[in-house]
Amino acid sequence: MSILVTTFDMIESWTVSIWLSIIFFGLLIAYIYEQITYISKRGSLPGPKLTVPFIGGIIHMLLAPYNFWHGQMEYGKLSWNSIIGRFFVLIADSEYSRKIFEKCSSDMPLVLHPNASRLLGHDNIAFMNGHRHKTLRIALLPLFTTKALSVYLHIQEQAIRDHMKKWCEMSRISKDGIEMRPLIYDLNINTSLSVFLGPYLTDDIRQEFKINYTNLTRGMFATPIYFPGTQLYKGVRAAESIRQSLQSIVKQCKQRMSIENEQATCLLDFWMISTLKTIHEAQNNNQSISPQHTSDEEIAKITLDFLFAAQDASTSSLTFAIHELCKHPDVLEKVRNEQKLIRPDLLASLTPEILTQMKYTWQVMKELLRLRPPATLAIHVANKPVQISEDYTAPKGTLIIPSIWSSNRNGFSDPEIFDPERFNSDRMEHMKFDKNFLTFGAGPHACIGQRYAMNHIMLFISLLTDMNFERAHHPDMDKIMYLPTIYPADGCRLKYIEARA
Repeated sequence: MSILVTTFDMIESWTVSIWLSIIFFGLLIAYIYEQITYISKRGSLPGPKLTVPFIGGIIHMLLAPYNFWHGQMEYGKLSWNSIIGRFFVLIADSEYSRKIFEKCSSDMPLVLHPNASRLLGHDNIAFMNGHRHKTLRIALLPLFTTKALSVYLHIQEQAIRDHMKKWCEMSRISKDGIEMRPLIYDLNINTSLSVFLGPYLTDDIRQEFKINYTNLTRGMFATPIYFPGTQLYKGVRAAESIRQSLQSIVKQCKQRMSIENEQATCLLDFWMISTLKTIHEAQNNNQSISPQHTSDEEIAKITLDFLFAAQDASTSSLTFAIHELCKHPDVLEKVRNEQKLIRPDLLASLTPEILTQMKYTWQVMKELLRLRPPATLAIHVANKPVQISEDYTAPKGTLIIPSIWSSNRNGFSDPEIFDPERFNSDRMEHMKFDKNFLTFGAGPHACIGQRYAMNHIMLFISLLTDMNFERAHHPDMDKIMYLPTIYPADGCRLKYIEARA
């Protein structure tokens, strides 16, 4: 009997050993195949000699995104790496990056976070390409005319003044200073809602939007696991709630702007004027099908896309505006001197005409966007082979990633130095290296609201000079964190902020 038991034990041991050997050699073969595949795909591109089996650089990227991506940029104009089995090519050259932006299409679409399509839908404006995307951008042009931007300017100014007043009150009672990033985030939510939706917002709807928007943002960057209780689930529910509310607001707006001589007071009003005109033209031409992008549901979805796109980028830029002006008091003093000349009455409303007189403030805004582009990378996926350079073609399935950070430094003198004077009338680096400046992208998906964004930053810098403020020292204050837009690692903490006497 003991011999029989021993025999069974040996057989069981052999079986386990065999299965462990099969698993080991299976993984080894898979790893070798993976590495051979990468060698074939990368050609002569520089990059890591070997990658971590199957997961690539994902752990390094999650733990230290700045070091991962900026280390990748140091390989040269083109380099390769992998993340969770996905082969990617990073582009640190302006010419190649611009070509990729300009070629963006269904053959090489933009790729957002894995949660984006679930939260924002597959018909999100970032995922659109071809004729449908082109007609939408044409339909959106009336939203960013000079007349429309001047209406938004007043709303933006009022929001900034109100929030700066609150910041001063918070600073007065705080013993430990205040962190500006979350406060600026709140400012931008209020500003975007007011500019986009104007008179259709009640206090209750505004609060509901802010709660839902926070859950939507958290869901975007949460673990891609979807079931009740997860952050992604909460984000999807929040997005659905926002779209339903927006759809009701769009209906109200259409009714209001149908009234003759009704004046537009927000972005949605300008949109409805254009939309109603398109609908009437279609009816006069006996078209049985409603024109694209004119239904309440479509407009609500696109409005949500706009609100989401506007938020994090603006928060990054305004946070860095405070950061850089604290680091460069000479620049802050020059801005203040210009503001004294242009705005002798600090309480007077700002106008587009006044903004055009702010030559140096414009230079500061431009340099801020060059040195600290909110989104440093733009991921595309090759649905077919894509030629990037004369001697390299990315195979199908490759993630192609232009580095906006790198491009914004190509050509510019002393590119790592914050130097607004590079854009003055003598040096004119904004003209010499215009094609290298890719903060707003290029090609079919270039940011349609870039004038709005630049006005917002200039307004903020202008009104910021009415304040005294000082940066609190923190060991990480000059480091950069990715969320995924970039911020000072300490959140830009100030010792105090107060109105100037």
